[in-house]
Amino acid sequence: MIFEKNYLPQFRDADRDGLVGLRGYMNYFQDMATHFLHNVHKGNDTLPEEYGIVWMYTKYQMHVNQKVDFIKELNMKTWMPEEKSPAIIHQQLLISRDGEECARGCVESCLYHITKKRLVRLRDIDFPANIAERQEAEAQKFQKLPVDLEGMEYVYTHQVRYTDLDKTGHMTNLKYVDLFLNGFDSKFLEEFEIGDFELHFLDQCFEGESIHVYKKISDGRIFLTAVHDNKVPCAAAGIWKRGIPVCPLLL
Repeated sequence: MIFEKNYLPQFRDADRDGLVGLRGYMNYFQDMATHFLHNVHKGNDTLPEEYGIVWMYTKYQMHVNQKVDFIKELNMKTWMPEEKSPAIIHQQLLISRDGEECARGCVESCLYHITKKRLVRLRDIDFPANIAERQEAEAQKFQKLPVDLEGMEYVYTHQVRYTDLDKTGHMTNLKYVDLFLNGFDSKFLEEFEIGDFELHFLDQCFEGESIHVYKKISDGRIFLTAVHDNKVPCAAAGIWKRGIPVCPLLL
């Protein structure tokens, strides 16, 4: 089963340069993953009330081929490859314009029981079978990210506030994209772009808690770590390069 939709990028999705890149694409990825689950009637719009369970997005992986403007719609597709785990799903995602790939990646998610505070299995929500789909454009396997602070530089501290929260009451995962991008100044991000990016969510953070952001840049790679109370709720790694192509429609 492939879930597909077209979307016209909006100005709110753009980076400082006025183009949609890493931050906008990450939001599109979660939107598509969420819409897919809503479409099979097993999304976070109904699961908390029906089962007391929510989806938690635990890993994101993305490769950016080119940034885009607001002139023409994007085509976005998501599907689930065949799963071996009884508790985890993966959703592959592909964003293109006029058949030309803009970004691709993968999202991993699992089910979390809100009151029992533990992971549960797909069968606990009667998750539908036989919806797996195999496509050629599938992302690479998730890598193992470092979670220690060796060689890391402290950047700043963020306090979790109301607008950081989602329906579960914890800080929503994609807020970490903003936290990590804010670890760099405009001068750096005007010269370099993050072409490959991976995020792992390891623990939850709640309103009023402080998150300390650390970074390390080494041999064209970026490592980012969020720390709260001596724990690492989120870690990320990326590859930066000098500029990413812009969709020809802008030129």
